[in-house]
Amino acid sequence: MLIDLNAITDGEWFPFRMSTINPDTGETIWGEESLEVKVKIRSWKKFFEDSFTNRERVVEWKVHPKSKQNQKHENLKEFTPEETIQQKQDAVDYAVLEWKGFKDKKTKKIIECNKDTKNAMMGLDFFDRFFVECQTTIDSKKIEEEKAHVKN
Repeated sequence: MLIDLNAITDGEWFPFRMSTINPDTGETIWGEESLEVKVKIRSWKKFFEDSFTNRERVVEWKVHPKSKQNQKHENLKEFTPEETIQQKQDAVDYAVLEWKGFKDKKTKKIIECNKDTKNAMMGLDFFDRFFVECQTTIDSKKIEEEKAHVKN
């Protein structure tokens, strides 16, 4: 079996598609794929797995009501609102690797792909929908690959 360990971080290019929401049905209406605008995205699954693994744990000892014995309870430490925002921003920065063809409406200059602009783009509903669609596509492909591997 041949395995490319670098494929985990390589990402995949997706042609950008604009989207809107149908106000009557709430369904997403997708536009045509753009030939000039594309985004390279990787699954953010590894980011969240690593975050979960490395997250601080809180241990509490509680008395069991029936046995009256002390029992250890381990939970993940709660994020502060600032830490939650930071994790979301880091996850987007991890998952969006690069893009081509996005230009500023006022200046007509190319928008650089950096952490600030990635997170600003995620604030736009149409880009957020596109990103979620790409993550779903990546996950679906992985599931299909795993099913094919199990059959062989």
